Amino acid sequence: MNKENCFIGEYRYSVDDKGRTMFPAHYRCDTGSPYVLTKGMDRCLYLFDDRVWTSIIERFYGDLIPVSSDNRAFVRILFSGAATVELDKIGRISIPQHLREYASLDKEVVFAGALTHLEIWDVHIWDTYRSKAEKVFEQNIGALQAR
Repeated sequence: MNKENCFIGEYRYSVDDKGRTMFPAHYRCDTGSPYVLTKGMDRCLYLFDDRVWTSIIERFYGDLIPVSSDNRAFVRILFSGAATVELDKIGRISIPQHLREYASLDKEVVFAGALTHLEIWDVHIWDTYRSKAEKVFEQNIGALQAR
């Protein structure tokens, strides 16, 4: 992965009554390829571009029948909750109802860069999470500098 393919930054948008929200212009693919949206950790959504989603499939495809219960649970949640989303003519995506409910998305969302993907959070949940995470970041920044 190179820095041009990294998802970074924080973008805030409103969500309309149909579950549509703007998609950060910086990350819109020129190819028109769809994105994959699925359940993420900490009650957010993960949004992958085609390149990363393909690598996830390739990683799990080799293990056609996940043996461990943890692997089965991971595969089931990640893939059963997934939906292909495409940009409309004005650069919006439509977030399916089941994913909006999972992430408690209401009127305003945050797209947060997470290196290999974007995360979509309800703005209030994100602000609470980020506040706690910043304290952990500050406590551990010394360890990162020592690397």
